[in-house]
Amino acid sequence: MNEFIRGTCENMCPKAEIDMRIREKMVHFFETDPYTGVAGVPDHSRMVKEFTRSAADRRQPKPCEIRTPRMLLETVHYLLTIVLPDARRPYYQRYEFIFDRMRAIRQEMVIQNLSVGEVLPILEPIVRFLCYSAYRLCEAPIAEFDPKICAQHLQECLKKVLRCYEELDERSEAIDDVNRFEMERLYLSFNIGSTEATQSVIARYGAMEPNLRLHITTQLECHRGNYFAAIRNMFQFAPLEAAVSSLQLPQFRRRLLQQFAIAYQSRVQTVPLEWLESILHYEGRERTCLPDDCRHYNLQLVTKSGGKQQNNDGNSSWTVKFEKAQFDGQRCAIQPRKVPSIDDVLERCGNITKMLLGGFFG
Repeated sequence: MNEFIRGTCENMCPKAEIDMRIREKMVHFFETDPYTGVAGVPDHSRMVKEFTRSAADRRQPKPCEIRTPRMLLETVHYLLTIVLPDARRPYYQRYEFIFDRMRAIRQEMVIQNLSVGEVLPILEPIVRFLCYSAYRLCEAPIAEFDPKICAQHLQECLKKVLRCYEELDERSEAIDDVNRFEMERLYLSFNIGSTEATQSVIARYGAMEPNLRLHITTQLECHRGNYFAAIRNMFQFAPLEAAVSSLQLPQFRRRLLQQFAIAYQSRVQTVPLEWLESILHYEGRERTCLPDDCRHYNLQLVTKSGGKQQNNDGNSSWTVKFEKAQFDGQRCAIQPRKVPSIDDVLERCGNITKMLLGGFFG
């Protein structure tokens, strides 16, 4: 029971699976030859082992059906350098394919009980890919992207990476601090506002670790209820960290609006919509969503002359009336949206593949 299989397959997909999937016509679009001019022709060199669930009645896989650690790493690189930039299909379809194949990679890591030194180079790019995809697809309909499943796998991968670094600490082995602190920051960014994440990171490094100070400060601001400061800090994070932390913007905005419904309650006085726009960090095309977001929580919008809002004219024409009893605290937070300034920064990074493989920091 203590013996683990050691893979011997030196291809991205074992031959037995290639033959079976070609025979059963289960070859994915990204596994076909794009150069023949004939659609759907399988390309053995592009086929990647797909994920299959473990079952009690399934036989134990043979070593020749399990990829070596080197091939697992090569497969991750292939997925991020060849499939990810392939614009022949929309991003959500690329994500689905890569997500499934990376899940198979993680499964084989567990089957082989790979060492920490073998796991980290494979798992770190997977973490970055899931962070990037969670942000890039945050506006996609549920039929195209399930944020809960992505979040569940991202959390599992992040915690596994951090446990690997703790294991290296216990062995007093050399550690790549650049990657380690990047993973810690991504963990805090994804779990922004989480008490568990804050406590675990402070227990490992203390509250004054220079590489984590901004992120720990942001966590503490959340615990104090100072969501304005937390949002302001989020926009100072590195690009991928800012992207994944922005998924919590709707929650923070909702909490701020609820605080304002108490602090600025008045039957007479109103607050300019432009001020809310600035405080809540609505920017670019997202500004046009602010009036609808206010109505989502049953906040009343009135013209500066005192009439109720009838349309979505410029935000400068409207004010918001806050009344504690009127704020609908039962309404769930609005679906996350992509943030124009974060999009711009990610675009300036240039090669997304390089960033996901660890070639960009800062």
